[in-house]
Amino acid sequence: MASISVHYTTIKLIAILLLCLALWLSALNSFCDQGGDFFSGMCLVTKWMPW
Repeated sequence: MASISVHYTTIKLIAILLLCLALWLSALNSFCDQGGDFFSGMCLVTKWMPW
């Protein structure tokens, strides 16, 4: 039973990390759409985002 608990914990952790990444990219996309110039070229990544 302990391995099942670890498995669900891993899935929850990955889901939380993916959610954080999606929210960060969404905020960055909004920043770049408003004319912000991100110094390391991250606005090039958000150009390909569908939202």
